[in-house]
Amino acid sequence: MSEVNLSKLKKLFQEKKYSEIVMDIELKTTENDRSPALHNLLGVCRASQKGKSDRDVKHALNDFEAAFNKDNLGEISLESLCNHIRLCAEMGRKDSDLVNNLLVSEKMFLKAEKKFSENERYLAHGIDLYKYLLKHKERISVIEKILKLGKLNKVLGSVYITSQMYLDNWNQKNFKEFQKKFSQIFGVFDAKKISKIDTNKKKVKIGFFSPDYRQYHSITYFIKDLIKDLKQTKFETHGLSLLKSNEHDETTKYFSELFDHWIDLGDKSDQEIVNVIQNQDIDILIDLTGLWSSNRLNIFNTRVCPLQISWLGFNNSSGLKEIDFILADTKSIRDEENDYGTKIYKLPKIWNSHSGFKYKRVFNELPFKKNNFFTFGSFNNFMKINNEVLNTWISILKKIKNSKLILKSSLYICEDVIKKKFEAEGLIGSIEILKKTTRNDFLSHLNLYDKIDLCLDTFPFNGVTTTFEALWKNVPVITKSGYNFNSRCGESILKNAQIENFVATSNDEYIKKAIFFANNTSELENTRKKLFEKILHTPLFNTVEFSNDFCGALDKMFRSVNEN
Repeated sequence: MSEVNLSKLKKLFQEKKYSEIVMDIELKTTENDRSPALHNLLGVCRASQKGKSDRDVKHALNDFEAAFNKDNLGEISLESLCNHIRLCAEMGRKDSDLVNNLLVSEKMFLKAEKKFSENERYLAHGIDLYKYLLKHKERISVIEKILKLGKLNKVLGSVYITSQMYLDNWNQKNFKEFQKKFSQIFGVFDAKKISKIDTNKKKVKIGFFSPDYRQYHSITYFIKDLIKDLKQTKFETHGLSLLKSNEHDETTKYFSELFDHWIDLGDKSDQEIVNVIQNQDIDILIDLTGLWSSNRLNIFNTRVCPLQISWLGFNNSSGLKEIDFILADTKSIRDEENDYGTKIYKLPKIWNSHSGFKYKRVFNELPFKKNNFFTFGSFNNFMKINNEVLNTWISILKKIKNSKLILKSSLYICEDVIKKKFEAEGLIGSIEILKKTTRNDFLSHLNLYDKIDLCLDTFPFNGVTTTFEALWKNVPVITKSGYNFNSRCGESILKNAQIENFVATSNDEYIKKAIFFANNTSELENTRKKLFEKILHTPLFNTVEFSNDFCGALDKMFRSVNEN
């Protein structure tokens, strides 16, 4: 074999001529005589080619693995490991052997721990790896290793807290203690001193602060009627959008016309946002995002308004002392609980409401009657599906022999991980995972519930939007009530729907309820008829009643703030 010209390869790489590099290396070298660096380069170039094939991806992954093994935990090992994980994530469903490739990544990752246990880049890729494998405990463990290195920042802290919400064993008291530490890293900006709200004003200005005024985001379903109703009150509504200018769509346009005032903030700095909010003399500022990745909570860490509230987008506490209240309800947070690090204001019935969808509701009989098999379903985000949930669902399917489970999520990369789990338990053909594509046609998405006899909620991170959808389509949901706000959303919704017999308090009870209704389809159908007749008259879909409760809550909260 002729020798590879490294200078030539470097030049070609700068020119992004990846295919030429692949051809040159393959012609001039064999598998055995390639160095770790050459293997890694070959893998990068195979993966970077336009129109790369499945074969190219397979070979690229093999190259990264070979580079890792040959380098014996040197720097190239680290580089190739990161490349292996990244390529698995990039290919997702296109990779016919995704799970096994992710498991190869995990094997390499665990081997590299001996050398790179305190390397931030190594650990950061581990966070992603365990996300794709739906291994929440392991993901949290990796995050904690980074935190021990003193690397706490807003992004990492947010991921750490939100990751805990997917596990049952998180201690709310510990949660509160970490939040205190976490809140200290948020900056404070120049701002004029805030006085009390002038209760004699004709209009009290309320700002809804969010990056999610866009198509198909859940918050848009839950706030649109509230914003309409507030026009008839003493409140003046301000839509404070954090969307970038290139992210606007038809839904953005709709909301820009719905609010009394609309302000685009997405392209502004934090200090500029503080200035805008204060120049508008906003009295009440409501954060609709919490600790999810797109948050701008550092704005709230500066006291920019007399009253600052967390609501809807994050069913827990961010822990920021400058947020005055979390808006919840009497069923989602217990009276004796005080470990949220923020005051709780409880609405009398439910913490949010929905006007329903524009489509005509039709009653459909149980799919079981025509299918002759029982169909469970869950359309929750795959991140909410932990091992405990999977094992619970597997137990149900094993006990209801003639049954299947339909899942749907936009996080497609985890699809094969879930399928493999069921197949390992002998449940081949018992699970169907629907494609994301129908989500673009919302009516098609809603009509998928016509395939479902009974929905199964995730826990401890309950569904909200999906549960509202299911009930609107007359499909009951089995939920498990947990230890805090986000794990009791299902309980609150079902109790307000007047079907609290679908609320379980343990895994065993969850399984027993699912089995009972699968074996007693006449009782299940009676519940479906009840939902069809009455659901729109419950607090879930009574937005006028909710708006009245919401306005009353705002009035009491800002009077409370004024008194203090």
